Amino acid sequence: MLPKGGDAIWGVDISEDDTGINISDKASKKSMAKTTLTPAIVWNNGTDEICPSSTSLEKNPLENRTPTTDAIKNEEFNLSDLNIPLSRTWSMKDTIDYLIQRGGASSSIFATDAKKGWKKKASSKDKRKHWSDPIATPLPRAPSMKVYCLYGTGIPTERSYYYKVSCDKLEGTPSIDHNETCTEDVQNETVSSNSTSQGTMIDAEGDPPDAPFVIDTTAKDDSQNIQSGVRLSDGDGSVPLVSLGYMCQKWSQRKNRHNPSGMKVYTRERMHEAQASLTDPGRGGPASGEHVDILGNVGVMEDVVRIATGFEVDEKVNEDLIVSDLKRIVQTIDEHELGGSNSVFR
Repeated sequence: MLPKGGDAIWGVDISEDDTGINISDKASKKSMAKTTLTPAIVWNNGTDEICPSSTSLEKNPLENRTPTTDAIKNEEFNLSDLNIPLSRTWSMKDTIDYLIQRGGASSSIFATDAKKGWKKKASSKDKRKHWSDPIATPLPRAPSMKVYCLYGTGIPTERSYYYKVSCDKLEGTPSIDHNETCTEDVQNETVSSNSTSQGTMIDAEGDPPDAPFVIDTTAKDDSQNIQSGVRLSDGDGSVPLVSLGYMCQKWSQRKNRHNPSGMKVYTRERMHEAQASLTDPGRGGPASGEHVDILGNVGVMEDVVRIATGFEVDEKVNEDLIVSDLKRIVQTIDEHELGGSNSVFR
């Protein structure tokens, strides 16, 4: 569930009306949106302001750095382990680094730097760390092969979260209620709510301690689709649209280094249309675009059968069917000076 692409993809603001920059002049706003990246985490206050009663502060708790494994030695989380930087922001890279350091054995097969992955030779032992990253790895040289991207869209989907620090999970802090003022707001723009759910430290029973973060359910902003601490975007109810369709569109572009042999790539979206059924009440109906229900979508099943049999595939399937705002989103990401899949070549 860790997001691929780093800041080049997830740091680009794809919202159509609000860039998140407080500037009245629209031209200046658009200009800044193309030259700055949105941080993955925005801390609303400094470390000493979050849990002032904690006895485990370092001398310089606001040192501008991300956590290191050397600091993770105790059986409980220290407030100093959070290492909230002076800038009070973490980029997507900073955020992923933090999660990998506390993520156990899985961190040994995960790599975040797509540029390094692109430069690695296929025979390199480290290349396997990048195989699951489509930005760091080109498609195989198979010109007769075809790629079909079939998915649903039109459902509010979790894209990012707003967290706050839970003081009573920190060493040296007395047990308090989660709603007291010391648990201040923390904005977390990562993709998975499970990503900060456990650390690498092991207690006496062999289980890692709980991370001192909880979703801040008080966060709400209808203008940015933020509800109960969750920011929503278009998607299939489980996977956001950027993950579903961005690379499919990139692969289909001509002279694309991510698709060296020019294999054909087709994107077939299905707009979600839920229909109640008395005979099958547990599903969304024949036109559902939900993450699992898509397997019962009549249009998708027709595409799959035609692809498998070759019957009318050229006439009915081998063309894009895009019903979302995907093309604008791809353009917004690619036009950003620091964004897009082509950033690995810069």
